[in-house]
Amino acid sequence: MKKSILILWAVSLITFNGCGAVKGLMTYGTDPSLETIEQVHALPRMNSVGFEWKKIDDHRIHGVNIYRSDASKEGQRFQRIGTVGNPYATHFVDTHVHADSMYRYRFSTFTFGKESRLSETIEVRTHPPFPAVSFVKAYRVAPSVVKLLWKPHADPSIDSYIVERSVDGTEWTFVSQVQGQLMAEYIDTFVRGGHTYSYRIIAQSYDKIRAYPSEATKITL
Repeated sequence: MKKSILILWAVSLITFNGCGAVKGLMTYGTDPSLETIEQVHALPRMNSVGFEWKKIDDHRIHGVNIYRSDASKEGQRFQRIGTVGNPYATHFVDTHVHADSMYRYRFSTFTFGKESRLSETIEVRTHPPFPAVSFVKAYRVAPSVVKLLWKPHADPSIDSYIVERSVDGTEWTFVSQVQGQLMAEYIDTFVRGGHTYSYRIIAQSYDKIRAYPSEATKITL
């Protein structure tokens, strides 16, 4: 019985400390005497933003809190999105962002139940998505077969293409995903005469970043 209690206690400790849940739920009072992070270098990408700051010299500090607001949402308050629980760490990566979007960030240092004043606001715009596939064309190759051809995307990080279809002007729906940057065709055998089919291609990178959709190509059977 005693052994079971010890095991449960250990699992609980791993769950909270390993995920950072305790720090994420904490609220802090302000201690103006704590060192504030004054210079932060931001490195934006399409689906992430990396940050770097100078080493903290205040020996009382246990780590850094990161706050963010979405600049596109009027009046949105800063919310704590991450905690770096090591005073010697100088990097943080925000992976919960969208392409071509503006975000505001502020940083603070913290100790037991207290944090410094928030840093000055840093505005960061993420990079726009990949450009669209530049050419796509639908051909009727048999009474109930449509062949799609497109120009392979030039970016080497593209590794697949998502094929979407609209029937008689309805909403776009997923049809298939074609693997390989240089693979540039899809054959649709689920078509019938008397309907108009529109297709578009969305290139996707190995880390699941999608390009803008291509121009639509249309064919009536």
